[in-house]
Amino acid sequence: MPPQKPSAAEGLKSSSNYLRGPLAEEMRNDTDVFSRTANGLLKFHGIYQQDDRDLRKASPEKVYSSMVRVGIAGGVVSAEQYLTLDALADSAGDGSLRVTSRQDVQYHYVGKRNLKALISAVNGAGLSTLAACGDVVRNVTCDTTPVESAERGDLLALARRVRESLKPRTGAYAEIWLDGEKAASLTSGEEEEPLYGATYLPRKFKIAFTFEGENLIDIYSNDLGFVPHYEGGVLAGFTVLAGGGMGQSNGVKGSHPRMADPVGFIGASEELVLAVAKAAVAIHRDFGNRENRRLARLKYVLDERGVEWFRGELEARIGWRLAPPRELTWRRQEDYLGWHRQGEERWFFGLRVVSGRLKGGVRQAVCDAVKATGCEVRFTVQQNLLLAGLSSEGRTVVGEILRRHGVPMPMELPPVLRHSMACVSLPTCGQAITESERVLPQVADDLQKELDTVGLDRQIVHVRMTGCPNGCARPYTAEIGIVGESVGLYTIYLGGSPRADRLARAWKRLVPLAGLGEALRPLFGRYASERASGEAFGDWCERQLEWG
Repeated sequence: MPPQKPSAAEGLKSSSNYLRGPLAEEMRNDTDVFSRTANGLLKFHGIYQQDDRDLRKASPEKVYSSMVRVGIAGGVVSAEQYLTLDALADSAGDGSLRVTSRQDVQYHYVGKRNLKALISAVNGAGLSTLAACGDVVRNVTCDTTPVESAERGDLLALARRVRESLKPRTGAYAEIWLDGEKAASLTSGEEEEPLYGATYLPRKFKIAFTFEGENLIDIYSNDLGFVPHYEGGVLAGFTVLAGGGMGQSNGVKGSHPRMADPVGFIGASEELVLAVAKAAVAIHRDFGNRENRRLARLKYVLDERGVEWFRGELEARIGWRLAPPRELTWRRQEDYLGWHRQGEERWFFGLRVVSGRLKGGVRQAVCDAVKATGCEVRFTVQQNLLLAGLSSEGRTVVGEILRRHGVPMPMELPPVLRHSMACVSLPTCGQAITESERVLPQVADDLQKELDTVGLDRQIVHVRMTGCPNGCARPYTAEIGIVGESVGLYTIYLGGSPRADRLARAWKRLVPLAGLGEALRPLFGRYASERASGEAFGDWCERQLEWG
């Protein structure tokens, strides 16, 4: 087969002078919109240019703004950092903060003229938007739930080091957004990206850490995962997984979600983790598809070449043999919501944030609680947040603040809404085919009514919804995945595990929004009467349904 022509994105990266392109010049002009070339580079700096698709119907001209994403390794910020992020929602965004499915925070409706001030303020708080998007290693996720156990330790420092070690080294970010000095190498051609090279990665790369038994991070959905094992309270090492990814594209043959495979076991050294991470990223760099971006994730390299090949290539690059991976078993996947002990003298509170959107009374309550107690804030990949390190007095204060703002306790919410997720989708996401975040509360209510009717009013069923097949809310590992496939129509995926360790499968296609509850009604009835004791809905579907 003759060599294929690299995609346009590859040419854009290679000619960008290490992610500079025309960005600095276009930030100085008076237009409200970036050029096509600049737009392709913005994502590496944590920015997506978007237009409000609702307004397209009323205006012949698109109304542009930006989404800005702050990458937060492990999702942990101090009280001071959180309050800075919160204040910026009013000065630069639309008055909301959005917690993402990767422990990031996003601002929406940021005007071009506000970008530099926003990014400067974010960096002034010790955070960054660099590499929160783009063909690089994205934010490194990590289970930072402060539950004390002999099976858990503190991996935040390691997640942060991995994140920093794999960030791009270009000076473009500081030059454009932080008034950094222009690198002398720009004219001599000496600037380098030791890991990425001038063309960076074929597509994004995701890394995660989660604790054995508690898959709170959805570890199998990542390109690379590390699961620590503890023996007598001492870290013994990590099982390494590779090749996961949720995205797929309509009409693209071979495009599909994939669960990561266990590939080996390594010791407890931080340097070993870094070596494996850099080698895995380099494999993606060297073997990923640079002709078709829709088939360019690491998962397709493993599909094509196999897990054994990947293990051998990884071993060749790190210089030692991997031990066999340890067997992994899982007990839970949902967040610790509500009040929980954090050691003998402290507490943490898990707040349910529907679709991750902090706005109105919920946003104000969190802000007031952080100001009053100085607590740490920890974002989760389930789009919730934890208020951590609270004293008994602080617990009382937080409870009073939540009641004053009318914020319900997690257990007061119906189970479907309490354990659901949705992507942003319309009106701002350019990939969206149909609604997701804006309709999730109604969809959750419809499904809850169907469950209530058959006596399953307390049954937890994990539902995740996306406005397109890209899978940003990870619908393919949910018990019920609802995926936008055509305008106003969805595919229902069933049979995912409540522990997020098994893929769901397409069950019914092209279901209208108003018909989702009706479509699932017969299955809920059967599940209520046929399930084994304690059997989850996703497990029952996998066991009982006939799959084509």
